[in-house]
Amino acid sequence: MNSSRQFVTGADRVQLCVHRWGEAPSPQRPRETIVLLHGFPDCALFWEPVAQALAATHHVVAYDMRGCGASTPISGRLAYRYAPLIDDLFAVIDAVIDARSPKQKVHLVGHDWGGLYGWDALLDARATDRIASFTTLAPSLNQVGLWMRRRLLRPTPANLGQVLHQMLVSNGLMTFFTLPVLPELMWRSGLGSAFMKTSLKRLEGLTMTPRAGLADDAIRYLGIYRSNLLQQALRPRQPVRTAIPVHTVVATRDPFLPPRVFEGCAEWTTHHTQSTLDASHWAPLSRPTELAALIEAHVRAHTVGAIGDGALSSNASPHRPAEHAPTPPSPAATAAGI
Repeated sequence: MNSSRQFVTGADRVQLCVHRWGEAPSPQRPRETIVLLHGFPDCALFWEPVAQALAATHHVVAYDMRGCGASTPISGRLAYRYAPLIDDLFAVIDAVIDARSPKQKVHLVGHDWGGLYGWDALLDARATDRIASFTTLAPSLNQVGLWMRRRLLRPTPANLGQVLHQMLVSNGLMTFFTLPVLPELMWRSGLGSAFMKTSLKRLEGLTMTPRAGLADDAIRYLGIYRSNLLQQALRPRQPVRTAIPVHTVVATRDPFLPPRVFEGCAEWTTHHTQSTLDASHWAPLSRPTELAALIEAHVRAHTVGAIGDGALSSNASPHRPAEHAPTPPSPAATAAGI
């Protein structure tokens, strides 16, 4: 099923390229809308294998974040603060829902940075009327920061070892991206694309063909690290509970977001469920069918309207860990959106 494309005006008059799969909802044929948020250094088509799996029974939307893909190539650190990113998200939501159904909401799904700032979008005043549920493959930066702080307040050898490993190994690359000059040199020299290609092959068994413009997108996208990472992780806020149901999907082999940093997620929502997935960081590419089944299970549990018949069949429940046997990635996953 091919996607359609449109442009939506976001914050700062940025033009956001929005992709859609599946039939849009209408009063005659209501169906749930799922909005997928990508991370670094991807674009909307990163989600295509998952979107294709969901599109038969859902209206699926993904958009190129500002500075990425076909969206406006805006530069500058301030352009990538959470506030304009969240404004962009709600502009897309308002553009894709049926204006004739004022109570209609979307189901949000985030990977990597899409999951990180997706948590903050839940606390926005607009979220209650626009977001029905959130499925995320990442904790928030506040949650990671509190995880580290609590271990530093109890400085046992095990706790200190975990914090050092998280800071220097798991999040070492993220911290590197906050530095001046050096990250730009990494991407302009080709080392960034080479690192991505090697990581995908080693961790997920995928062959990556870098898309045109990847390095330029990555350089612009460095602003999201420099505007948000240390500011939140080093000065985390205390938990604020949202009433929006959240389902965390923990990729058990993710070297950047290991299972331990998801420990505090339940403190930030009144309705929390969790599943595990046998995957590394790029689960949407390596395990699209299994991930789509988990997303659909959470959507079904928190449906606002009616979903059509014939939804994906899955034994995975959003209320318990789900184990999945490895399956070969789809051919489209080898280069989609990266």
